[in-house]
Parts: sequence; structure tokens; C-alpha cells
Amino acid sequence: MSEERNSGAGRVPRRWGAGLIAVITLIAAALITPLALAAPGAQAGPTILRIGYLGDPNGDVANGARLAIDQINGAGGFAGQGGTAYLFELITLPRAASAGSLTSDLSKLLERQGMVALLGPDDEEVLTPDNIEALVESGLPVLTPVTADRLTEDDTTDHIFRIRAPEYVYNVAMVTILIDELAAESFALVQTDIQSTAAFASFEAALGARNILPVDKVQQPDNARLDDHANRLAALEPEVVVMWGPMQDAASLLRQLRNNGWTGRFVYRYADEAARAQVFDRDLVGGVLGMTNWVYSYASRASQIFLREYSLAYNKLPSALAVVGYDAVWYLRSAVINFGASPDEIREGLLNGNPLTLVHGPFHPREFGNGDLARVATIYELGPYGGPQVLARFDDGERLVLDETGVDVVNIPTPTPGPPTITPLPTATLEGVWAEVTATALNVRSGPDFTYDRVAQVRQGDLLRVLGANIDYTWLSVQIPTGAIGWVRTEYVRVSGDLSTIQFVPVPPSPTPGATAAPNQPDIVIDSVVLSPAQPIPNQPFSATVSVRNAGGAAAGQFAVAATFQPGGVYTATFVDSLAAGETKQAVLTATLPGTGIAQVAIIADLNNTVQEFNEDNNQYQITYRVDYPILAQQTNLLLSSGQEWNLDGDSGPNDIRWNGSSLSVINGAQIGVLGGVAYQDVHYDQLSPAVINNPTGLDASQSNAGVVAGVYTSQGRRAVLRIDNRSGDQIWISYRVYNAP
Repeated sequence: MSEERNSGAGRVPRRWGAGLIAVITLIAAALITPLALAAPGAQAGPTILRIGYLGDPNGDVANGARLAIDQINGAGGFAGQGGTAYLFELITLPRAASAGSLTSDLSKLLERQGMVALLGPDDEEVLTPDNIEALVESGLPVLTPVTADRLTEDDTTDHIFRIRAPEYVYNVAMVTILIDELAAESFALVQTDIQSTAAFASFEAALGARNILPVDKVQQPDNARLDDHANRLAALEPEVVVMWGPMQDAASLLRQLRNNGWTGRFVYRYADEAARAQVFDRDLVGGVLGMTNWVYSYASRASQIFLREYSLAYNKLPSALAVVGYDAVWYLRSAVINFGASPDEIREGLLNGNPLTLVHGPFHPREFGNGDLARVATIYELGPYGGPQVLARFDDGERLVLDETGVDVVNIPTPTPGPPTITPLPTATLEGVWAEVTATALNVRSGPDFTYDRVAQVRQGDLLRVLGANIDYTWLSVQIPTGAIGWVRTEYVRVSGDLSTIQFVPVPPSPTPGATAAPNQPDIVIDSVVLSPAQPIPNQPFSATVSVRNAGGAAAGQFAVAATFQPGGVYTATFVDSLAAGETKQAVLTATLPGTGIAQVAIIADLNNTVQEFNEDNNQYQITYRVDYPILAQQTNLLLSSGQEWNLDGDSGPNDIRWNGSSLSVINGAQIGVLGGVAYQDVHYDQLSPAVINNPTGLDASQSNAGVVAGVYTSQGRRAVLRIDNRSGDQIWISYRVYNAP
């Protein structure tokens, strides 16, 4: 068995911005060529930190981890102790490790140099005593989503780290809601597998702690005699039936209970997964309760951003396991930054790391002291169509107060990633996104951390134009009244406008502790680049405002700032006349691009190396952007029933498509063509060419399946892209967008 390199430093990284999945389709090498003679010398590459994954290489944990790694690497990686630059890389196996194969699979992963941590396994059955011993002997920290209560307690070596709550946390949370909020007094417990025995006992113990004994218990290794048990349970009329076992067993038990006239509450540990697998009958799914670490309907801003980015990347909704993989990588990054990059230093960071609130909630392992990173539980109820609605959230047994949108509003150790609550400013006529300073005096820094240099200071009441934000919205990139650009801490300002419309700004290189520029040499760095508009339109001029700073100890003379923008290889440059030590200026590049696409380019300061600098290796700044035409009309997850027609243009013109229950036809002169090997969110206008879109009939039954992406020429001649999101029986769900192009 050989391992496979799936994500990270070994592939072109994606860049992430608000409202944009920036997947690189135009290779950076194409833009380097015109600048080759003037470019700075070769730079030492960043150190690659490899994470070995023991689970399903195509599963949700792997997908979440890849998404986080692409975001981190797409922002240029990160700086650890001593200023060393790092990238992550995920190494996976051809298939998930099993109880019998883990030892050999682990050996294969450990053959790779630079392995600093292990992710997984995801299945409790794989963690046999012998396999746990093998994992510990690897010397690497092991981050696993397994929820067995004794997992980290029994690991006295502090090598095993749990990245979501142990089982008892979910059980205590559910018992709390059932008794305190729903006033339940009688319970029946049902188990139809062997694997859930510990969880079953844990729930019974949680009931016992509230002085409640179940009115009935069913424990068996399969679903034999489930009909008889259902009849007996219905006759006992418990207010709550709690179920563990395969999804099909849960659905069958619920159906039989309802058929017998039972009207109580049904709780299933994996209700959300069962609903998404469409195991529950549609008329019974409403009202089923479940418990997990996170559901996609949790409405925090961080969750909304993650939901959007994940669904666009993978064309499906993220699960509780996907968010675990995502958060695990982000917390690993924090451990490396604060403690170091060796396996032992990472272990120390995972045991005693700083509190950090990630997508599925607060991580504060120092308070637990046993290898648990987070103990967040979410209690939810399925709606009439199977969607989960958050009822309550808990952190280590403490109830988190939710606002009307279901977002935690209690004090937490650090700000939740995502834009802060927006409060309208008195000057409501301001356009765009603005921040009003609430502190008496607020330092504006060259980067999103208190270790960066102060470049200016603003006063209470000053209005700052918001240009961007870091990945967790804890710092904002702003333009102050003097015109200078820098970063301010979000908690010290009051925001007006929609932060989802701004872009994520890549973080400038972290200052190296103890390193100072030579007193008689300048050092030119680029702190930020802001495009206006954020998504350039073909054949219309746009600008890139480049904030350049002299981080050295002497003045710099005239130097050039330049870039070659894609598509089209459009070279543009401007000059900065001079830059005093510590001074920041804005250089504005302008260009007009001839076509559409998604590209990554390097903005270069001191293009021709005319300034003799203390550090010649920090003059480039990578940005990723999309060039495309505006959208005229769009829909997401639109349901079409058999015989229904639809006008994609969204006006009073003729309809463009017809769904007949098995195939999707184009009508009234519209044309369609399947786009192979491309994701819906990555399609741009120029890809919708007549060479592909030339089918005047439509998609037949074999083509009209979930995941198919097609280009369309509407009956009015406009270009559009369409995706089939789902298909069930004679119904179909589609998403589409129609371009408004000349």
C-alpha cells in the first residue's frame, strides 16, 4: 500500500476571499516571464509541515482538512516562531486504515519526511489497544474525531487529542433539554448494534444523575424482533424514545411506533445524517431530535462562511465531521505559531494552547488538561423536510445563550471568526463598509497582530473605510482619513455595512522577533493590495491600490511597482518617488483585461532592484482574483417538478428549459452543452463557448443527474451556467446564473 499526496504544498494553492472561491486556473508562471530579467533572486521556499491522515481519503474529514489547508497555503502560508514560513500538506492513504491495517498504514505515512501530526482514525473500532500503542510510539500528536468517553483519559502519554466532544457531553446536553425545556419524565432507550453500548450506558448515566430510570431498555446486537419491541414501547407510552444503531433501524422503529399511535419525542444520535441520506420517511422526519458537535444551519458568521466555501468547493453540504477536519488544521496552525513546529512542541500547543473560537465553537484545551480540544454539543430538531434547526448549544456542559438566529451570544475567550455584529452608524448615507473608532485612541498597524509596527493612530469617532479582513475577521484592513492604509482590531470599532462584500486580505509576513533592519538600509515590503472593483470586468479599467512600506532604517529612492495581470498578460507599472524609513505610500496600478478567468499574480515592489535593501526576498505579494461579467439573474437550489418550464433570464421573455420528470430539455431556441471537469463556481463567461454549447435539444435522462454542470445559451442569446443540484423521483433541483454581458 502506498500513500498519496492529496492537498497542500504539493499542489497549486487556492486563495479565498469573501464571496469568492479563488481556484487558480491561470498558472503564475505565465505572468513571471515578462518580468524574469527584473525579478528578485530565487527565494528559499517555506518549510512544509505534513499531516498524515488515516481515514477515508475522500471522506468529510479529509475534505474539511483540505479546505483549511488550501485557505492557509493560499494566503501564503504562515510564520511560526523565529519567523520561519510554513505550509501544510495533507498525506492520505489509498483507503481508510482498518483495525488490521493501521500498523502497516502508519509505517507508510511515517516514511515521509516532515510528518508533524496525524489526523484520524475516524472510526472507534480502529482504535484497538495495540493500534493506540502504535500511534503513541510514532511520537506524533494524533488528532481524532472519535467520541469514546475514555479515549483521552486513558492516554497517559498525552499523544491522543480529541477534536470534538466526548460522548457524555452530548448525552448530558440532550438530557438537559429534554428534562428542563421539554419537561419530559419518562424515557425508553433502544440499541440495535454493539458499537453504541458505551454511548447507551453514558446516556443512562446522565438520566440517573437526574434521578430518572428508563421505563424500558432494549439492547440487542441487531434489529431482530424490532416489531415486537415497537409494540411494547408504544403500549408503555414513554414521552421520549432514544435510539442508537443503524439509520435504517431508527427509521423502521420510528415508523412502527407512529403506526402504533405513539406521539412522543424520538431522539436519534445521528438524525441529521439519516435525514440527509433520506432514510426517514418524509412524513415522519419532522420533530426528530439529534445531537452532534455542529450542524450546517448553525448561524454564526464563521459557520456561514465555512458553509459557503465548503459547498462551493465540494458541491455538497458539510457534515459535522467536515467541520472537525477543518477546525483541526486551523488549531494545528495556532499551535505551530505559538509553540513551535516539532511534534513535541505541537503536542505542548495542543495541551496548553490559547483559547481560540473556530467554526464549530470554542477550543480551550488548557482548561481540560487531558487532550480534549473542544467540548461543544449542539442539540437540534429536524424540520418537516429534514433540515436541522439548532435548539441549544453547550460548551463542556454549560448552556450557551443563543440569540434569535441561533448564534451564541455569551462571552467567549476570543472573538468568533466571522464579521462582528453590524450596528448602523448615525451617518447612514455612507456607501460601502465603514468602521467608527470606539476606543479613545487606536493604533493602526502594518499587519493583523499587535506585533506589527504602528503606522498611524486614530481617535474615537474617526470613520475608517474598510477594505478587507483577515480570515477570522478579528482584524480589518482600513483606510484612515489621511489616506494611509493599515490594520485595526475589530473589537475597537463599530462597523456599518455588509462585511460579506469585502475581500479577505492576505496577511503580511509576520515580523521576526529580534530582527531589525540595518540602520543605513531601506527594506521595501507590500502590506496589502486592494482591487477596485474587487471583481474586475472584462474590457473595463480597474485599479490595484498597493500599500508599500519601508520597514528599514534608511530612506529609499525611486522604485517601480509592477504586475502582469491575467488573462491577457497585461503588464502595468508605476513609480514611487521615494519612501522614508517607516513611511507607507499607496501605488496605484491600472489595467484593462481582455477576457474572463480566475488568476493568481505577483505584485512586485522595486521591480528592477534599484534600491539596495536589507532584505531583497520580501518584495512580492500574491493576489488571486476573478475577472468576469456581472450577473443578470441567478437562482440557487430551484425546484422543478415534472412538466415545469423556466425562464432563466428572469424577465417576461420566453422560457428556456423544460423538465419532463426524466430529462432536461431546452426550448424556444435555447442551446445547452455539458461542461466536463469543471466545478460550477469556477465557470466563467469565456468558457461558455459555441464549441461546447451547441445542443438544441437538451440533456437526456442519463445526463440529467446530480452534479452535472452545463453551459446554456438562453432563448434571448445570453450565456448562462447551470448545475443540477439534486434529483429525486420526478423532481429536480438546479442552480444557475445568467451573465449580463455586451
